[in-house]
Amino acid sequence: MIKSTYQSLLLAFIFLFWFISPSSAHNNTAHDSSSNLNGNHEGCFSKVYAFGESDTDTGNAHFLGGFVRNSTTRLSNGRLVLDFLCEALSLPPIPPYKEPSANFTNGVNFAIAGSTALSRDYFVKRNVSRLIWKGVPMSFQTQIDWFEKYLVKVGCKGNDKGLCKVDMDNSLFWIGEMGVSDYTSALGSPVSLPWLTEITVKNICKMLKALLANGAKYVVVQGLPSVGCLPLYMSSSSEHNRDHMGCAATANKAIMLHNKILETKLAKLRKMYPNSSILYADYWNAYLTVLMNPKKYYIDEAFKACCGSGGGKLNFN
Repeated sequence: MIKSTYQSLLLAFIFLFWFISPSSAHNNTAHDSSSNLNGNHEGCFSKVYAFGESDTDTGNAHFLGGFVRNSTTRLSNGRLVLDFLCEALSLPPIPPYKEPSANFTNGVNFAIAGSTALSRDYFVKRNVSRLIWKGVPMSFQTQIDWFEKYLVKVGCKGNDKGLCKVDMDNSLFWIGEMGVSDYTSALGSPVSLPWLTEITVKNICKMLKALLANGAKYVVVQGLPSVGCLPLYMSSSSEHNRDHMGCAATANKAIMLHNKILETKLAKLRKMYPNSSILYADYWNAYLTVLMNPKKYYIDEAFKACCGSGGGKLNFN
């Protein structure tokens, strides 16, 4: 489903609130949001490496031919968080890894729309297809493999380990939203949400560990938003299955557990990697802030699919 501009702006709000730089990230704390909006972050990082799914992907799924039907290179009608991130750092847009003849001087985007935290084998064995993906989707492991291949062939090619380390020290790693595709694929299936939550968070941490093992020093890990507020979940759940936001309660309960476990795991990883800064971007509360007061953010409709079809309360079939 194509995401609206306000969702992209919301992601930008998250980034600006939890923005870090090499001079401040050692504290593992967030800056005040007002100082982030007005500050000059040029030169904080020379490169950005991004991972995730549709909220981060700027073209990989498109170049892989993975979309069922989509005329653009991304699932958005506006800029993504990565675009705002690069603008804040005074860096040019970071190209997708699969873009032909891309210039990776300022970083690489490895994110894949429709990507899953679960392995490809999981979907192959169960013959589960994706809404936007042709056949079996790519997984988080694909992004790790791409990153390691990039380091060998491009990133560290011809450089000694010392120079490669300096490059990593000046790079910001962004692990965007990961897991939404897994939760939406579980809709209407016998999959246990608590089990799915445990496995999803485990694999996100596996990705993080792979980046840390390859020298990542400054990392932002994004939590999940209220997936139960998506038209897909709301239209498929009972009217009695609603939380205080008016969204699918069962789905959002799983997402809250996901974020809680993820934060706990990140706290443990900070102790394991004391020389790296690992920050958590609280997408849930940022989303909630907007959803609970949409008029303040110039949003007229908080639930309808912006580009859906089928009419009804949610413009979604």
